[in-house]
Amino acid sequence: MQTWLVTGAGGFLGRNAGAFLHSRTQAIGQVRTPATSGLYKQLLPVDLRDTEAIGALIRSTAPDVVLHAAAISGHEQADADHEQAEAVNIHATAEIARACADMGTRLVYISTDSVFSGSTGNYSEEDPPEPFSWYGESKLIGEDFVRELVANHLVVRTNFFGWSDTGRKSVLEFFVHSLRAQQHVRGYPDFVVTSIYAQQLIEAIWRLTELGATGTFHLASSDARSKYEFGMSVAEHFGLDSSLIAREGPPADAHTTSRARNLSLNTAKAAAVLGSPLPTQAEGIRQSVSDEAELAPLIRA
Repeated sequence: MQTWLVTGAGGFLGRNAGAFLHSRTQAIGQVRTPATSGLYKQLLPVDLRDTEAIGALIRSTAPDVVLHAAAISGHEQADADHEQAEAVNIHATAEIARACADMGTRLVYISTDSVFSGSTGNYSEEDPPEPFSWYGESKLIGEDFVRELVANHLVVRTNFFGWSDTGRKSVLEFFVHSLRAQQHVRGYPDFVVTSIYAQQLIEAIWRLTELGATGTFHLASSDARSKYEFGMSVAEHFGLDSSLIAREGPPADAHTTSRARNLSLNTAKAAAVLGSPLPTQAEGIRQSVSDEAELAPLIRA
C-alpha cells in the first residue's frame, strides 16, 4: 500500500482527499497546527511558511505521492496579504517540489482555473495563461516551479465543490443551506465554471496516478455552467425551491475582484488518458446528494 502525504489535510480539499484515500493508502496529512482526524493515519503539524520544515517533513516521511492541496486560495484573501500568498503558494511549493525530486516522490500539485483571464472560456492545457488576480498569478508561479524541479508530477488545474468541515466552503453548501433556510439568494449568470465534485476530482487524480500520467491536466466537469444554472441544478436534485434563486450578479461592493468571467476548462486531454469523459456538474450534484448522509459527517468530524 502506497503512502500519500496530503498538504492542507485539515482544509476543504484535504479532508475530501482523506475521505477518499484512507481505505486505499497509508494517508498522512500536513496541518498548520496540531490536530486529530480519523481520515488520516497521522497528522503532522508543520507551518508551510517554514520552507525548511516542510522540506524536512517530506524527506523524513518519504511518501510515494505528495498531494499538494494547501493554498491561500481566495482572490480577496491573497490580494489582502501578498506576502502570505507568496510564502504558501510559491515558496512552499518550490521547496515541496525540491524535496519530491530528492526523494523520487510523485508530486500532484492542485492549481486553479484562475490562471486564465476568463475572457473566453473552454481553456485547454495549451492556451496561454493570463491570471486576473494575485491568487491566480501565485498559483501559476507555483506551477512553473513544479514543472522545473520535479519530473514525476501532475499539475491539476481545477475548480471544485462539495462538503466541507464548516458547511460554508463551497457553492454547493451555499445553495443547499440557503434554500433549506428559505433564503433568497443570487445566482450569478455571468460567472461560468466547470466545477467538479471534490470526490470525483480525487478519484480522477487517483486514476491518473495509477496510469502513471505526468504533465498538466484540466480536471473539471465536462460541462460549463453559470453559478445561476448550478444553483438551479442543486435545487432540482435536492428537492428545494428554485424560485428563491435570483438570476442576477453580485452587489457592486460585494467583491474586489470581478466575478463576470468564463473560466471553463476543456477536459478533452484528461478524458483521452482516462478513457472516459469527466463527469458533468449534474452528476457531481447527484453524488453529493447520496454522500450527504455519510460522507459529510465524516468530513466534518
